Order: sequence, then C-alpha cells, then structure tokens
Amino acid sequence: MPLYADLPARRTRQVLADAGCLLVVVAAVAAGRVVHAAVAGVAEPARRFADGSTDLAEGLRSTGGSLGRAPLVGDEVAGLLGRSADSAASLARAAGEQRDAVLHLATVLGLLTALLPVVLVVGVRVVQRSRWAARTRDAHRLAQTAAGERVLALRALQRRPGRVLLDLAPDPATAWLAGEPAVVRSLADLELAALGVRRVTAARR
Repeated sequence: MPLYADLPARRTRQVLADAGCLLVVVAAVAAGRVVHAAVAGVAEPARRFADGSTDLAEGLRSTGGSLGRAPLVGDEVAGLLGRSADSAASLARAAGEQRDAVLHLATVLGLLTALLPVVLVVGVRVVQRSRWAARTRDAHRLAQTAAGERVLALRALQRRPGRVLLDLAPDPATAWLAGEPAVVRSLADLELAALGVRRVTAARR
C-alpha cells in the first residue's frame, strides 16, 4: 500500500497532516495526564486522613494493651480504648474508600481526555489515508490500458475545475467523446496528478 504521494506538493500536504495528527495525539496524552493529576490531587486529604486514622487506631490498641494489665480499671480502660480504636479504624476504611473512588475517577477522566481526541483524529486520518491509497491503486491500474485512461479522463472532466480543463483543450468534453488520444492522455494525467501520482509516460494499448 502506498504511504505517500509521488509528487512533492501532495506528499508535503500528507506529511504535514500526519505531523498535525501526531501533535494532537501528544497534546491529548498530555491533557489526560494533567486531568488525572488534578483529580487525583483531590484524594490527597482523604489519604492523609486515612493514614492518620490508621495510626490513631494502632496507637489506641497499643495503649489499651499496655493499660489492660493495670489493676482494677485495666480491663475497663482497655475496652474503651479498643472501641475507640475500632471507630478510628472504621474512619480510616471510609477515608480509604473515598480515596480509591477519587483515584478511580481520576483514571477514568484522564483516559477519556486522552483517548477521545486520539481515537477521533487518528480514526479520521486512517480513513483518509486508506481511501487515498485505494484510489491511487485504482488509478495506477486504470492507467495501464487505453480504456482505463478514458475512465481517468472522464473522472477529470467530472472533478477538475473548468478553467483547468479548458487549458487542455477548447472543448475537452467533445474531444473526450471523440477519443482524441492527446486530450484523453492529458485528462488522465490531470487526474493522476490530482492524486499525487507520477505521470504515466507509456500505457499499454
């Protein structure tokens, strides 16, 4: 499959379009990273709270274990501290779940921000290049026969600007109908040039 046109002007436009597509991809990925970082930053307070609550629960349990050996009130104090530690642990779990939810949202939003433009732009560009490659292969095949050249010439009559056609012949449509070789060849070459294909110098008759 041809990747780029033979003629410099068309090839330059294709290269610039591909470069623009690449820039959009890079920009989209960078934007996705920025969005992810911004949303993930919201989870930082929840993370700090979860870590603090976890440390508090561990400290209360440790203290309760130490005081539990004290006479008379040891069991009572240990039970109170144990319940407080359980409450702190519950708060830590809730904060951790909130943190995880925010981080998941950050990942989803970051991916959407990056992928949507990439899929759209790259998809459109792939379709454009595939269609061009198919038309180019078809034009190369048609240019190999006299009948194919007449088809290319007819396409030129249908697609190219009138001023360009009149530069080839005073009445290009009549000349095409009459099968004038020089005009048919010029019209076919005009259609090839529009695709960026090099001029066919010899076709099989």
